[in-house]
Amino acid sequence: MPASPTIAYPSSAPLSSQGLYRHGEPEALALQLLVEKRARQRDLQRDVAVKAATMLVELGNQTRAAELDLLVIFIELAAAEAERERSRWGEAAG
Repeated sequence: MPASPTIAYPSSAPLSSQGLYRHGEPEALALQLLVEKRARQRDLQRDVAVKAATMLVELGNQTRAAELDLLVIFIELAAAEAERERSRWGEAAG
């Protein structure tokens, strides 16, 4: 059975982008492009997460404001109903 080929990587290979391009290795170039693409994706994901968190905070504030508005409306309705009842009972008593 033939031995499987082994791939030797030089331990002193430069990791900078200039080093990768200088060697002209297509695999190194492809890897560099993938690394750059993934970095851009992470930046986009971080931006989207920040925007989503900001929107949730704003929606939360708007929701609380809407709940307070509804509470005020219900209190005003209850006050109007109480005034009508008071008027009705006042007329009946008088």
